[in-house]
Amino acid sequence: MKLKDKIALVTGGGRGIGRHIALRLADEGADVLVNYASSEAGAQDIATQIREKGRRAIAVKANIAQRDEVNVMFERLAAEFGRIDILVNNSAIDPVIPFLDMTDEQWDRVIDINLKGTYMCSQAAARLMVEQGNGGNIIIIGSMHSMATFPGMLAYASTKGGLNAMTRAMALDLSPHRIRVNCVIPGSIHVEKAYEVIPNYDPHMIDDQIALGRIGYGPDIAAVVAFMASGDAEYITGTTLNVDGGVMARMALWFNDLETVERKYDQ
Repeated sequence: MKLKDKIALVTGGGRGIGRHIALRLADEGADVLVNYASSEAGAQDIATQIREKGRRAIAVKANIAQRDEVNVMFERLAAEFGRIDILVNNSAIDPVIPFLDMTDEQWDRVIDINLKGTYMCSQAAARLMVEQGNGGNIIIIGSMHSMATFPGMLAYASTKGGLNAMTRAMALDLSPHRIRVNCVIPGSIHVEKAYEVIPNYDPHMIDDQIALGRIGYGPDIAAVVAFMASGDAEYITGTTLNVDGGVMARMALWFNDLETVERKYDQ
């Protein structure tokens, strides 16, 4: 119960990694506002599960790319819970769009949700935290695409790289108010939507390309978020932490073992 009686807001908490984060924060004693844009059924289900754990929870719809909807969401938070201690910026979209085919509208939508949305939610939360005077935690869910990416991921990778820089800059601005800002960077994580977008999806198809020998799961990320939000991490701010099973330690994914490397250099 490292977060006992803390108040948390998790954006995009109705599905994917966000739902695991919301549940883990509740397991650690927090009350949670579960934000969603379109996954109402999922968000309501998570809120119900949290209440069954004995914690308070509500699901609130808000498009984080719209300032007025962000404001209404934080007004609801204040009315229901009275304050905020933890913000987890989890919401993001990751469309695959070839650079030469991308339209301004497609670019703007990714930027608005992933980057601007995180900025607006963080600013709203930080203003409340400053007014409360008790410090707080802002945690950003980044991506390994901020460091190495795939074709067609220009907009997404750009936003995630921006979030790394935002983490550092925001941490400096908010440190006088005892508000810590950190970024958790998932590696290859199994999420439900993969079954919808990847033909013949098998979550274990790349296990042999990951140093620890398995794909990651939502609870792997949620555990680190809970740590970052707790007093155990009170001397950590402005950092990015890879939670990737060692994926980013490799020079290239096809170098799976020493024999492969030796064959490559013998050619």
